[in-house]
Amino acid sequence: MSQIVDEWVGRLKGKLPPIGEMTHWERLAGAMDLKQTDYVPVAPELDYWQITYAGYSHREIYHDVDKTTDACIKTWADLRLDAIWMYVDISHQIENFIPAERRAEHFIHRGEKDYLMFKPIARTLDEAIEMYETRAFEKHLDGSRPVTHYTPHMLQLLEFQERMDRQVPIIVGIATPTNYAETIVEVQNFQRWMVTEPEKTQHYLNLCLQERLEALEFYRQFAAGNGGTFCCLFGGARTWGPKHLARFAGVDRVFAEKATQIFPYVFWHHCGRNLPRALELIRDLPGVKGIQYDMPYYGQDLSWPQWFEQVARLLGGKQCAMNSPTTQLACHGRPAEVRRMVREFIDATIPHTTACVMPGCEVDSFSPLENVKAMIEAGRACRLT
Repeated sequence: MSQIVDEWVGRLKGKLPPIGEMTHWERLAGAMDLKQTDYVPVAPELDYWQITYAGYSHREIYHDVDKTTDACIKTWADLRLDAIWMYVDISHQIENFIPAERRAEHFIHRGEKDYLMFKPIARTLDEAIEMYETRAFEKHLDGSRPVTHYTPHMLQLLEFQERMDRQVPIIVGIATPTNYAETIVEVQNFQRWMVTEPEKTQHYLNLCLQERLEALEFYRQFAAGNGGTFCCLFGGARTWGPKHLARFAGVDRVFAEKATQIFPYVFWHHCGRNLPRALELIRDLPGVKGIQYDMPYYGQDLSWPQWFEQVARLLGGKQCAMNSPTTQLACHGRPAEVRRMVREFIDATIPHTTACVMPGCEVDSFSPLENVKAMIEAGRACRLT
C-alpha cells in the first residue's frame, strides 16, 4: 500500500460532491460505448501540466514517484476531470534501449516547465535494427525509468482508482510499433527510409511490433491485472501518406487487436495533421472505441466546426470523437475562445457520434489555469440528459 495514495484516499473518499448523475468512470465509459451520458466527458491529456499545477518542477519529479502521483491526484481532486492521465515522458519509452552511462546525453532538461527533450538513439536504420535484434531493451532494463518510475507510478494510480471505488478511471498510455519506430530514429529519417529502403524498413517495423506485443504482456499483468481498464494507444504514422499507410500500417493493426483483448476501453491518440485516410484505418480497428485526433491535414481548407463535423460523420456509429480545444489555443488563447471552441466541437459532433472533450495532444505546461478551467466549464455546461 502506497503512503501517498493512503493519504489522498483518507482526504477524499466519501467527501466529494457528485457531478451529475453519473460517476466520472460511468461518463467516460458511456461515451466510449456510444451511449448517452449526463454530460459530455472532459478528459484532457494533462501529462506535464498537472506537475507544474501541483507546484512541482519537472526536474523535481523526474526521479520522485510519490510527487508525480501526488500531482496527478491533486489535479483531479481540484478540477474533477473525468479521468486521470498517468504522467509519461519520453524516457519512459526508450531509456531501457541504451546503457546507463549514455542516458544523460540523450535526455535534456531545459526549463522548469519544459518537456523533456531527447536525441534519437539510433542514427541509421541498421543501428536501429541491431538494437532490436540484440534485444537491447532487455539488456538495459534494470535501473531504467520504465522500472524505477513508470511502473511504480502506474501502480500507485491504479491503487487509488480501486480504493476510490472506481469513481474516476486511470488512463494508461502505451506507444504503438510505429510510434517506437519513429521515435528511436526521428520521424524525418524514418520517412526517408520508407522510400529508399522499404524492405529493410518493413523488417524494422516487424521487430518493433514483436517488442510491443511482448510489452503488452507486461500491461496485461501489471495494468489490467491491477484494475486498468482505460488505455490510450499513442500512435505514430501521423505524417504518412496513403501509400505508406497501405504498405506499413499493418503492424499497428496487429498491435491494436491484442491491446483490445486486454483492455475493455481502448482509444487511439493520433495527433498532428490528420489525413482522413489514417482516421478511416483507425476507425475500422475492431475494439478501438475512440480517436483522439487533432487538426486537418495540410491542404484541407476547413474551418474547425467543419473539421469536427467531418470527423464525427466519419466515426458515427463506430467510435467516440475526442477533441477540443487545440493545444495551441489552450496555451495561447483566452478563456472565452476556449469555451467557444469546445462548444463548437460538441455542437458539430453530437448529432453524429458521442464526444469527449480532449485536446488532440497533451496540454502544454505553460497553459494558463483559467484556460483549463474554461475547457472543463464548457463541457459541464453541455447537459445531455
